Amino acid sequence: MDQIEAIRKKQLKFALGVGVPYFVFVISIFLLVYLASETISSISFLNFPLHYWLVAIAIYPITWVLFIWYVGKANAMEDEITATMEGE
Repeated sequence: MDQIEAIRKKQLKFALGVGVPYFVFVISIFLLVYLASETISSISFLNFPLHYWLVAIAIYPITWVLFIWYVGKANAMEDEITATMEGE
């Protein structure tokens, strides 16, 4: 049981280490757009207002890259756990 508890703690620490900063990042983007709406909406990039880029376009590639990386690391962690459990 000690081994399983250690694995759970490791997985939770990893998930929170990725999830909490991501959540803060997303909330900060929305806060930035809300608090600086006049300035941000006056800036345009490729004929789109900057707030469209920040809220509707830029978040998705960042999210996909982060989640692909996360799934790879989580799978590696699971493989390590499986190898440890089989070695016992």
